Amino acid sequence: MAWNEKIPQNEIEVKVTKASVDFAERFGNHLGCDKKEMTNNGREKVTEAKLTTSQLRKFFGEVKRQQMEGYNPTKFILLKPKLAYAVGRAKDPKAKINDFYYVIAQAIDRVNDENQFKNFIQIFEAIVAYHKASEETK
Repeated sequence: MAWNEKIPQNEIEVKVTKASVDFAERFGNHLGCDKKEMTNNGREKVTEAKLTTSQLRKFFGEVKRQQMEGYNPTKFILLKPKLAYAVGRAKDPKAKINDFYYVIAQAIDRVNDENQFKNFIQIFEAIVAYHKASEETK
């Protein structure tokens, strides 16, 4: 099943709260684990491939570069096509990079100023942390 939850709108537009941390934990855990099902012959089959650390770090690196340079609306919105390219490279409609795109692209659309950019980064860093934690426990 595809992820259908979004980062709470108020969390990007106004301030980051516990709701963001709770969302980041659920979403990071979701992204960091393969979804598996048992086949008829008793073997496990991956039905939804996790978001790889490489995929996540590549995007995270770009976000951190932008953070160091300061908020630039044009550069920031151009993260969406970069993320779309990564989705296209995955070539798997059930890969969790699609869920990552769904959530992050919508969040990018809601960032309109420096403060919202900072809120986005904080939430994104929490997602990355929970993604890493979910990989470490598997």
